[in-house]
Amino acid sequence: MKEVDCMKVFAGDQEELARSVQVHKDLPALPTEKDITRLANNCQALQQEYGFIMSFLTEEERNFPIAYSILVFKDAHQVTQLLQAIYRPQNVYCIHVDQKADQSYRDTMAAIADCFHNVFLASRSVDVQWGTFTVLEPELICMKDLWPFKKWKYFINLTGQEFPLRTNFELVRILTAYNGANGVDGTVESAYANRWASAAPPPHGIVPTMGSVHIAVNRDFVDYVLHSPVAQDFLNWTQLVAIPDETFFSTLNHNPQLGIRGSYKGPRERDHVFKPYLTRFKNWGACPFDYPCAGGLRVRQVCILSTGDLPLLDKRPEMFANKFYQDYSRVALECLHERLYNHTRDEFLGMMGFDTSYYSNLAFIQNTVTAEEATQILDTQSTFKSAVSAPN
Repeated sequence: MKEVDCMKVFAGDQEELARSVQVHKDLPALPTEKDITRLANNCQALQQEYGFIMSFLTEEERNFPIAYSILVFKDAHQVTQLLQAIYRPQNVYCIHVDQKADQSYRDTMAAIADCFHNVFLASRSVDVQWGTFTVLEPELICMKDLWPFKKWKYFINLTGQEFPLRTNFELVRILTAYNGANGVDGTVESAYANRWASAAPPPHGIVPTMGSVHIAVNRDFVDYVLHSPVAQDFLNWTQLVAIPDETFFSTLNHNPQLGIRGSYKGPRERDHVFKPYLTRFKNWGACPFDYPCAGGLRVRQVCILSTGDLPLLDKRPEMFANKFYQDYSRVALECLHERLYNHTRDEFLGMMGFDTSYYSNLAFIQNTVTAEEATQILDTQSTFKSAVSAPN
């Protein structure tokens, strides 16, 4: 970003941080929906203007496709910027446009998707309302839409107000280090049990846990979500409780007796040292995420990230950061984009490596249900069901 020295900003240079505030005020207007739609009428122009990477950079990345869902409802430029940051031709992307979005926004998203062979709009749109099943529903729709693409190895769900802290190469390295483990948040001790009080006990002896809806999970986890009768029974149960999106994925991943590959076998409790939640960075303003919010703006307790938060983000191990507002976080997003570009370039040129030892040595990766264990558990369950249902 020519108006700001982003390297100084990431280093915490107070003079440059202060200058970035004034620069933000003087920046020209962002591209509108009409501007982006006009660009998308010439796909090459869109790809060049935003800097999409249209080729495989490494064989390692080519052989490790990632599937994404992206839930969006506004700010077409910010969504396009996010898509560019995570786009690779081997990956696949499902964009869910909120039913509340107007037709012009939907048309813009459709025009963008039409420029790529591996980007599409979700087959069905939901009117997403916080605290209801409609927060979880778009994820399930995109999972179903993504399932026919056979090659992807992990699924990551995003919103249009997030941005990657890792390059695609680094994401592949991290997920490879996960070795099948699922990156899913979960707690029993800190759960709000009153959310479940209105419903009967969960089916199949499942112990409910609470965690974030945002996940990084292997293909077998998605297979279980979509095709297991047990998962369907539990999904039906979650529709009777408050905030089901914070119950469904978390619970499936913290009940190892279900036999889901990559699910967690350890204590059903958060531990930010041995079992950190690395899928997403959010500054909640409460322990252990009680960081200062540089710009002072919080929405539902979550800090809306700005330039002053960049020195912290530069040191974080998470995959993505949440949350950014297009107008409020503009310089921060531009600097993060510059950082991502520089890291991608340097990795491609062999000038920069990525050490995954922190990730591969995490306790939750060493304590998950393996593919062999999952098969054994499911075979045992099948044998038991057959014995119970057999005629005398």
